[in-house]
Amino acid sequence: MSIHDDFRDLAPLDPELDAQRWERMVAGITLAAAPELARRARAPDLGLLQVLAAQLRPTLSAAALLAAAAAAVLTLAQPQQQVTSPASAGAAPTQVASALGYSEPVAAWLVSGQAPSTDELLATAEGGAQ
Repeated sequence: MSIHDDFRDLAPLDPELDAQRWERMVAGITLAAAPELARRARAPDLGLLQVLAAQLRPTLSAAALLAAAAAAVLTLAQPQQQVTSPASAGAAPTQVASALGYSEPVAAWLVSGQAPSTDELLATAEGGAQ
């Protein structure tokens, strides 16, 4: 299959072939477009700010809708907080950390979520080396 097999002959579209047909076609298009061209001629020339101002209401509506959808998603996506007693909250993680082989101070740091001070860290490291 060659490149020229799908070639379409565009010669019938040549305006010089039938000048009268071409002029009738141009006149028909101009006649059909006349009402729109007249409307555009009467319409005031809008500046950029006027065009943007015309889009203000739809833009604000879309923004409000997106904000409401985002708020709904964030509300539904938050994890549920479990209510635990203070006694059971500290006991289980400390026991798990001890079972994993961590020393008592390290388990307490893991449970509290706070970093140890330098002195606490050195004391634990020296105590573990002995």
